[in-house]
Amino acid sequence: MKRQLAERIEISKETSLANRNVSMSNQIIQAAHSLTLSEKRIVSAALAQLDSITKVPATKPIRITGLEFAECFQIDDSTAYGQLKDGSQSLFKRYISRAFEGPSGRKIEKIRWVDRIAYHDGEGYVEISFTTHVAPHLTMLGKQFTTYKLRQASALRSIHSWRLFENLQQWESTGRWVVNIEDFHHTMEATPSYRKNFAQLRKWVIEPAVRELQTNANLQIKWKPVKMGRRVGRLIFEFTPNRQMALALD
Repeated sequence: MKRQLAERIEISKETSLANRNVSMSNQIIQAAHSLTLSEKRIVSAALAQLDSITKVPATKPIRITGLEFAECFQIDDSTAYGQLKDGSQSLFKRYISRAFEGPSGRKIEKIRWVDRIAYHDGEGYVEISFTTHVAPHLTMLGKQFTTYKLRQASALRSIHSWRLFENLQQWESTGRWVVNIEDFHHTMEATPSYRKNFAQLRKWVIEPAVRELQTNANLQIKWKPVKMGRRVGRLIFEFTPNRQMALALD
Protein backbone atom coordinates (compact mmCIF):
# COMPACT_ATOMS: atom_id res chain seq x y z
CA MET A 1 0.00 0.00 0.00
CA LYS A 2 2.70 2.50 0.99
CA ARG A 3 4.81 1.47 -2.01
CA GLN A 4 1.86 2.09 -4.38
CA LEU A 5 1.24 5.45 -2.76
CA ALA A 6 4.89 6.43 -3.06
CA GLU A 7 4.91 5.46 -6.72
CA ARG A 8 1.84 7.60 -7.45
CA ILE A 9 3.21 10.73 -5.77
CA GLU A 10 5.87 12.67 -7.63
CA ILE A 11 7.81 14.99 -5.34
CA SER A 12 9.02 18.02 -7.24
CA LYS A 13 12.38 19.55 -6.50
CA GLU A 14 10.42 22.68 -5.63
CA THR A 15 8.48 20.85 -2.90
CA SER A 16 9.41 22.32 0.48
CA LEU A 17 11.50 20.18 2.80
CA ALA A 18 8.67 19.96 5.35
CA ASN A 19 6.29 18.50 2.76
CA ARG A 20 8.61 15.69 1.73
CA ASN A 21 8.54 12.11 3.02
CA VAL A 22 10.89 10.61 5.59
CA SER A 23 11.18 6.84 5.04
CA MET A 24 13.12 4.11 6.84
CA SER A 25 12.94 0.34 7.15
CA ASN A 26 11.10 -0.85 10.24
CA GLN A 27 14.35 -2.38 11.49
CA ILE A 28 15.82 1.12 11.73
CA ILE A 29 12.61 2.58 13.19
CA GLN A 30 12.82 0.05 16.03
CA ALA A 31 16.54 0.59 16.65
CA ALA A 32 18.21 3.03 19.03
CA HIS A 33 19.34 6.10 17.09
CA SER A 34 21.70 7.80 19.61
CA LEU A 35 20.77 11.24 18.23
CA THR A 36 20.19 14.61 19.88
CA LEU A 37 17.29 16.72 18.63
CA SER A 38 19.58 18.78 16.36
CA GLU A 39 21.16 15.64 14.92
CA LYS A 40 17.74 14.06 14.41
CA ARG A 41 16.64 17.12 12.47
CA ILE A 42 19.68 16.90 10.20
CA VAL A 43 19.21 13.18 9.56
CA SER A 44 15.49 13.66 8.86
CA ALA A 45 16.12 16.63 6.56
CA ALA A 46 18.56 14.44 4.60
CA LEU A 47 16.13 11.51 4.50
CA ALA A 48 13.43 13.83 3.17
CA GLN A 49 15.61 14.41 0.11
CA LEU A 50 15.85 10.70 -0.69
CA ASP A 51 13.35 8.75 -2.78
CA SER A 52 12.58 5.58 -0.82
CA ILE A 53 11.54 3.71 -3.99
CA THR A 54 14.31 4.74 -6.39
CA LYS A 55 17.44 2.71 -7.09
CA VAL A 56 19.63 5.78 -6.66
CA PRO A 57 22.02 4.90 -3.79
CA ALA A 58 21.51 6.63 -0.45
CA THR A 59 25.27 7.03 -0.10
CA LYS A 60 25.42 10.05 -2.43
CA PRO A 61 26.17 13.44 -0.77
CA ILE A 62 23.01 15.23 0.38
CA ARG A 63 23.03 19.01 0.81
CA ILE A 64 20.96 20.82 3.47
CA THR A 65 20.97 24.61 3.43
CA GLY A 66 20.55 26.77 6.50
CA LEU A 67 17.62 28.60 4.91
CA GLU A 68 15.54 25.48 4.22
CA PHE A 69 16.50 24.04 7.62
CA ALA A 70 15.28 27.22 9.35
CA GLU A 71 12.04 27.25 7.38
CA CYS A 72 11.33 23.56 7.96
CA PHE A 73 11.85 23.61 11.73
CA GLN A 74 10.55 27.15 12.27
CA ILE A 75 13.71 28.50 13.87
CA ASP A 76 15.67 31.68 13.14
CA ASP A 77 18.54 31.65 10.65
CA SER A 78 21.36 31.96 13.19
CA THR A 79 19.97 29.07 15.24
CA ALA A 80 19.62 26.98 12.07
CA TYR A 81 23.20 27.61 10.98
CA GLY A 82 24.47 26.78 14.47
CA GLN A 83 22.49 23.56 14.66
CA LEU A 84 23.66 22.50 11.20
CA LYS A 85 27.32 23.17 11.95
CA ASP A 86 27.47 21.70 15.46
CA GLY A 87 24.99 18.90 14.75
CA SER A 88 26.77 17.73 11.62
CA GLN A 89 30.09 17.58 13.47
CA SER A 90 28.69 15.43 16.29
CA LEU A 91 26.60 13.34 13.88
CA PHE A 92 29.83 11.95 12.45
CA LYS A 93 30.28 9.98 15.70
CA ARG A 94 26.72 8.68 16.04
CA TYR A 95 25.54 5.14 15.38
CA ILE A 96 22.40 3.05 15.15
CA SER A 97 22.15 0.25 17.70
CA ARG A 98 19.99 -2.78 16.83
CA ALA A 99 19.08 -5.50 19.34
CA PHE A 100 18.50 -9.15 18.46
CA GLU A 101 17.42 -12.08 20.59
CA GLY A 102 19.71 -15.04 19.90
CA PRO A 103 19.99 -18.56 21.33
CA SER A 104 22.69 -17.42 23.73
CA GLY A 105 21.14 -14.07 24.68
CA ARG A 106 20.67 -10.53 23.42
CA LYS A 107 22.96 -9.42 20.58
CA ILE A 108 23.69 -5.75 19.82
CA GLU A 109 24.78 -4.52 16.38
CA LYS A 110 26.06 -0.95 15.84
CA ILE A 111 26.29 0.84 12.48
CA ARG A 112 27.28 4.44 11.84
CA TRP A 113 24.82 6.90 10.31
CA VAL A 114 27.27 8.81 8.10
CA ASP A 115 30.80 8.42 6.81
CA ARG A 116 31.25 11.95 5.46
CA ILE A 117 30.19 15.43 6.53
CA ALA A 118 31.19 18.84 5.18
CA TYR A 119 30.06 22.23 6.48
CA HIS A 120 30.56 25.26 4.24
CA ASP A 121 30.83 28.38 6.41
CA GLY A 122 30.68 30.91 3.62
CA GLU A 123 27.68 29.42 1.85
CA GLY A 124 25.66 28.18 4.83
CA TYR A 125 25.05 24.56 3.96
CA VAL A 126 26.10 21.12 5.10
CA GLU A 127 26.63 17.95 3.08
CA ILE A 128 26.35 14.46 4.54
CA SER A 129 26.69 10.96 3.11
CA PHE A 130 24.98 7.96 4.70
CA THR A 131 27.09 4.82 5.19
CA THR A 132 26.82 1.74 2.99
CA HIS A 133 25.48 -0.22 5.98
CA VAL A 134 22.52 2.05 6.62
CA ALA A 135 21.80 2.87 2.95
CA PRO A 136 19.78 -0.33 2.22
CA HIS A 137 17.36 0.71 4.98
CA LEU A 138 16.67 4.09 3.32
CA THR A 139 16.05 3.46 -0.40
CA MET A 140 14.67 0.68 -2.61
CA LEU A 141 12.17 -0.07 0.16
CA GLY A 142 9.54 -2.50 -1.09
CA LYS A 143 7.97 -3.60 2.18
CA GLN A 144 8.25 -3.34 5.97
CA PHE A 145 9.07 0.34 6.06
CA THR A 146 7.56 3.44 7.64
CA THR A 147 6.88 6.77 5.93
CA TYR A 148 5.70 10.12 7.25
CA LYS A 149 5.75 13.76 6.17
CA LEU A 150 8.57 15.68 7.81
CA ARG A 151 6.14 18.45 8.77
CA GLN A 152 4.34 15.96 11.05
CA ALA A 153 7.42 15.89 13.29
CA SER A 154 9.13 19.21 12.53
CA ALA A 155 7.45 21.04 15.45
CA LEU A 156 8.61 18.48 18.02
CA ARG A 157 11.08 19.73 20.63
CA SER A 158 11.98 16.44 22.29
CA ILE A 159 13.90 13.49 20.87
CA HIS A 160 11.75 11.13 22.96
CA SER A 161 8.61 12.57 21.34
CA TRP A 162 10.07 12.11 17.88
CA ARG A 163 11.12 8.51 18.52
CA LEU A 164 7.72 7.65 19.99
CA PHE A 165 6.07 9.28 16.97
CA GLU A 166 8.10 7.18 14.52
CA ASN A 167 7.28 3.94 16.30
CA LEU A 168 3.59 4.80 16.39
CA GLN A 169 3.70 5.60 12.67
CA GLN A 170 4.98 2.09 12.04
CA TRP A 171 1.58 0.87 13.31
CA GLU A 172 -0.49 3.61 11.68
CA SER A 173 -2.71 1.10 9.86
CA THR A 174 -3.86 -0.51 13.14
CA GLY A 175 -3.61 2.47 15.50
CA ARG A 176 -2.15 0.19 18.16
CA TRP A 177 1.44 -0.44 19.25
CA VAL A 178 2.18 -3.21 21.75
CA VAL A 179 5.81 -3.32 22.84
CA ASN A 180 7.63 -5.25 25.54
CA ILE A 181 9.38 -3.06 28.07
CA GLU A 182 12.93 -4.14 27.15
CA ASP A 183 12.39 -3.20 23.50
CA PHE A 184 10.84 0.12 24.56
CA HIS A 185 13.85 0.86 26.77
CA HIS A 186 16.18 0.12 23.86
CA THR A 187 14.26 2.13 21.25
CA MET A 188 13.84 5.15 23.51
CA GLU A 189 17.37 4.80 24.92
CA ALA A 190 16.14 4.97 28.48
CA THR A 191 18.80 5.66 31.09
CA PRO A 192 19.73 2.91 33.58
CA SER A 193 17.76 4.69 36.33
CA TYR A 194 14.63 4.84 34.15
CA ARG A 195 14.99 1.15 33.30
CA LYS A 196 15.04 0.29 37.00
CA ASN A 197 12.25 2.67 38.01
CA PHE A 198 9.12 2.64 35.85
CA ALA A 199 7.65 5.63 37.70
CA GLN A 200 10.62 7.70 36.50
CA LEU A 201 10.26 6.37 32.94
CA ARG A 202 6.58 7.33 33.01
CA LYS A 203 7.25 10.81 34.43
CA TRP A 204 10.25 11.86 32.34
CA VAL A 205 9.88 9.94 29.07
CA ILE A 206 6.41 8.57 28.30
CA GLU A 207 4.04 11.22 29.63
CA PRO A 208 5.95 14.27 28.25
CA ALA A 209 6.26 12.56 24.85
CA VAL A 210 2.56 11.67 24.74
CA ARG A 211 1.60 15.24 25.70
CA GLU A 212 3.76 16.75 22.99
CA LEU A 213 2.47 14.38 20.31
CA GLN A 214 -1.09 15.24 21.26
CA THR A 215 -0.28 18.96 21.06
CA ASN A 216 2.11 19.13 18.10
CA ALA A 217 1.72 15.97 16.01
CA ASN A 218 -2.02 15.74 15.45
CA LEU A 219 -2.48 12.54 17.50
CA GLN A 220 -4.88 11.42 20.21
CA ILE A 221 -3.10 8.81 22.33
CA LYS A 222 -4.14 6.47 25.12
CA TRP A 223 -1.59 4.19 26.71
CA LYS A 224 -1.30 1.77 29.59
CA PRO A 225 1.35 -0.42 31.22
CA VAL A 226 0.69 -4.14 31.52
CA LYS A 227 2.24 -5.98 34.44
CA MET A 228 3.78 -9.40 34.19
CA GLY A 229 4.05 -10.55 37.77
CA ARG A 230 5.17 -7.64 39.95
CA ARG A 231 6.79 -5.54 37.24
CA VAL A 232 5.67 -3.83 34.04
CA GLY A 233 6.26 -6.22 31.16
CA ARG A 234 4.85 -4.36 28.18
CA LEU A 235 3.18 -1.13 27.08
CA ILE A 236 0.10 -0.66 24.92
CA PHE A 237 -0.37 2.55 22.93
CA GLU A 238 -3.62 3.24 21.07
CA PHE A 239 -3.76 6.31 18.84
CA THR A 240 -5.83 8.09 16.20
CA PRO A 241 -5.39 11.33 14.26
CA ASN A 242 -6.92 14.36 15.94
CA ARG A 243 -9.61 15.17 13.37
CA GLN A 244 -10.34 18.64 14.74
CA MET A 245 -6.69 19.64 14.57
CA ALA A 246 -6.39 18.16 11.07
CA LEU A 247 -9.35 20.29 9.96
CA ALA A 248 -7.78 23.40 11.46
CA LEU A 249 -4.49 22.71 9.67
CA ASP A 250 -6.27 22.13 6.36
